[in-house]
Amino acid sequence: MIDAMLKGNIINGIVELVTNSDDSYRRLEADGKSVNGVIEIYLNRKKGGTCEKLKVKDYAGGMSQSELEKAIEFGGETSGFEEGKSVRGFFGRGLKETMLSLGEGQIKTINQGKSCSTKVWLENNKEFQYDDELLEIVEDTDKPDGTDVYINITNEKIKIPELDNFKEQLSKHLFLRDINSNKSRKVILTFDDLKRNAKSTVSITFSYPRGNRIKEVGITLRPFEDKVKLSIYESSELLDFLPNNPFGLAGILIKTKGAILDNQYNQSKYSRDPAAMYFFGEAICEGLETRLRNNETEIINLNRGGLEWRHEYCQVLSNAIDRELEPFILQKRKTLEKKPEKEVKEATNKMLRKLCSLLNELAKKELDDTESPPEPPPDIRDLTIIPAIANVQIEKPRVLLVMAPTEVVTKEGKEIHIKSDNVNIHPLASVKNLEKSFKYPETLLSTYFKVAGYKENAEGIITVKLGNKTATAKLKVAPPKEVGERKPRKGGFISGFDINEIDNPTQRVEYDNGIIRIFIKFPSVAKFIKSGLEGIEEPESKILMAELVGEAFCRTVARQKIEVEGYIPTGPTSAIDEFNYRVNELQKKHLHRIQEIILNWKF
Repeated sequence: MIDAMLKGNIINGIVELVTNSDDSYRRLEADGKSVNGVIEIYLNRKKGGTCEKLKVKDYAGGMSQSELEKAIEFGGETSGFEEGKSVRGFFGRGLKETMLSLGEGQIKTINQGKSCSTKVWLENNKEFQYDDELLEIVEDTDKPDGTDVYINITNEKIKIPELDNFKEQLSKHLFLRDINSNKSRKVILTFDDLKRNAKSTVSITFSYPRGNRIKEVGITLRPFEDKVKLSIYESSELLDFLPNNPFGLAGILIKTKGAILDNQYNQSKYSRDPAAMYFFGEAICEGLETRLRNNETEIINLNRGGLEWRHEYCQVLSNAIDRELEPFILQKRKTLEKKPEKEVKEATNKMLRKLCSLLNELAKKELDDTESPPEPPPDIRDLTIIPAIANVQIEKPRVLLVMAPTEVVTKEGKEIHIKSDNVNIHPLASVKNLEKSFKYPETLLSTYFKVAGYKENAEGIITVKLGNKTATAKLKVAPPKEVGERKPRKGGFISGFDINEIDNPTQRVEYDNGIIRIFIKFPSVAKFIKSGLEGIEEPESKILMAELVGEAFCRTVARQKIEVEGYIPTGPTSAIDEFNYRVNELQKKHLHRIQEIILNWKF
């Protein structure tokens, strides 16, 4: 099966080929040999943005016939990582997978005066084939060592931008930055624009943002005892970043000696905080490389091409970086905050208070329907089921919460096993995985499961096992009247609105701990709504306001319902699809209620 991250993405394919070439140069440099460091990229762009040919060439060590044969096998390790070289080879993608993800390919390689080659393709778009007869031919040559990879791109859905944008993407790509900024490398792009009959050759270089180093500190990751060297810089300018976008410049790069693995902002709780967009830096964690050599490959998310942030090691790493970043981000937030140019009028405030009441009513109905358990205390010290004693109705399954501290999960693993000692009280799941707690992500992991009752007055014990840890809850099947009413949520789901006037916000609206924050200087908002919500009385502004409130409310409720119900994704896109589906359903049910208040309000 072709790697999901590579499939249909020419930028990711180029990243793999360029890093392969860089690895080859690194091996020569490690042996004390002089290299020219040239990596040549050629591609063409047809009308409509389709690309039909890609070539990447280097002048490094090349491969012998046996090494080439190994390189086209799935899992064939040729990068040198297994032998201790500091390279990016542990991501496990090779020449074969990269070529097949884009189309049909040919490799020509020269090593110590011997030349060999082969072709690879998918037969009937399913079965991998390579030209074994061509591979057997080894010829003498006086040409310099190196490797050429040619790919005929057969998927017409693969599109590339025009030269300027494509050059910028290659330059700023997360995994290529150290290569593009290395003075010992010369990455050259030849871009053949077939539509305009114009061919351009440009150098691909990268310069890290300018900034002052504000902290350099060594961190020990407890309880793993791995050491991390963290450097944080502050830029005078706002830097760009979007989660899982490899081109953003803000954030802390997670690195080993030989490679950039990820951007910590992909996991950070500050990933959408405008104040965080002024900081960048690196965290060098050699322990990651050691663990990968010891086959702890679950730390890597191959589909996304970076770290598996749900892994407990990666969570500890991210949380440790967040703790060091936090005081600087909070101080920057204070610096950026401005006193509103105008205060919100009382008539508008009355409307906002009425919106709060409506949203709390809707949230109570939506979230109470999920039968979520009481909110847990933050001081849980062991594997725990909440509630420990509960009633369950025959016609309505009861949701129970399982929680465990990070240190327990680190020792015992994430997989819990659920059993009942009474056939009339039945858990609707037998195995589940703990995930980062929605409310206490830095200290606790949790999951939910449902229990159904089948016989009135039946009593039983639910047992949850996590490694060597055990927790129990006592349940009774009770008639509906004995279950009782749930206590109302303290403070309500929405406690108020914040009309935020920060410059250059990264989003137009967000929900944050009970507050709906509207960024009125976001370009599409600033056109209609001004300081103090001035202009809100205009028809188009009312529509926009309803859209913003509905967006924040529906997205937050959808996320919490998924969290409470313990939704388990079944594929790489199903979690996103499920979230979007729920947002759409909530908008169908409730957006018109929000619109009625705003559109009919007398300002």
